[in-house]
Amino acid sequence: MARKSISVLCGLFLVFMTAAPYADQQRGAAQAAESKPLEKIVIADPSRQESWMPVYLASALGFFREEGLDVRFVSYQGGPLVIASLLAGDSQFALIGYEQVLKTYEKGKSTKMIAATSARHPWCLISGPGIKTVADLKGKRLGAGMPGSSLRGFVRACVRYGGLDQDKDVSYLDLIRGSEVAALNKGDVAALFAFGSLKYQLLEHGGKMLVDLSNPVTHNKVLGSDSYPLYVVQVTDQFIKEKPETVQHFMNAVVRAMAWENKHKAQEIAEKVAPLFPASEKNVFPKVVADTMLTISRDGSFNRKGHDAAVRLSLDAGLLTNPVAMENVVDESFLKKAQAKYRK
Repeated sequence: MARKSISVLCGLFLVFMTAAPYADQQRGAAQAAESKPLEKIVIADPSRQESWMPVYLASALGFFREEGLDVRFVSYQGGPLVIASLLAGDSQFALIGYEQVLKTYEKGKSTKMIAATSARHPWCLISGPGIKTVADLKGKRLGAGMPGSSLRGFVRACVRYGGLDQDKDVSYLDLIRGSEVAALNKGDVAALFAFGSLKYQLLEHGGKMLVDLSNPVTHNKVLGSDSYPLYVVQVTDQFIKEKPETVQHFMNAVVRAMAWENKHKAQEIAEKVAPLFPASEKNVFPKVVADTMLTISRDGSFNRKGHDAAVRLSLDAGLLTNPVAMENVVDESFLKKAQAKYRK
């Protein structure tokens, strides 16, 4: 019996001695990875919007750091300034709208969308007193962003959906950010676009929902497609060529965040990213995130139908003068590599 116990102990000792060097190697590799300096990158956005949630989640969950990236978000006043920062090299990744990338290409600047964070267009059109249908907007003024903007294109699409002439039956006004509720209540505009927390602010102050693209049926009727990857990640071709490993690490982190997002509820997601949205009301933010989940992309992919819908809207809004081929503005190679590695 004693001899048997000694044999067992000897066997355990041998296993330990064999495993110890391997454990030391693993520990050493982990320590080396931790000691390696993180690469600093800047992510530019036009404002903190929930439809870029997978990117914000990748930061909140620590996935960027695990991929060797030290990210910093910088917000600019509008998409054109975001793209200017990207082209100047002040930022390496831009969170932007699909139409703006099309516009950038037509201006002769070579950039690519490497992932879509929304699968459908998430905006809505909200009206003030006395307006029950889009047809009631005839002869009225609408809050619709700057001429040639994605916002203007969206509002024009809603007007067309309601059977009105976008150029003759209504007029448009670019409202100062933060003045929307007052403008609607005072009658400065009869209706205006909304998304995120602004949607809830307007509805709480008596606004009426006229067009809600989070409804798939309405989305198809307004945009002529059940797909519209409005929110995307943009990178310059030069950066892709010079830093492909960095782009891949970035994409790995975002795909990991999408996988996490797909397994958790809106309340849990809201809790994770809340520090990145300090201006959001605590009680409203989970509702906004829940709305976002209705139109969010589950895998980051693009498709031809969504591209064609974005081109149509861009042409109508004056963002483009000619159609742009999808292959000229989309690069899914990094996304597919990340999906192969993390979405099993």
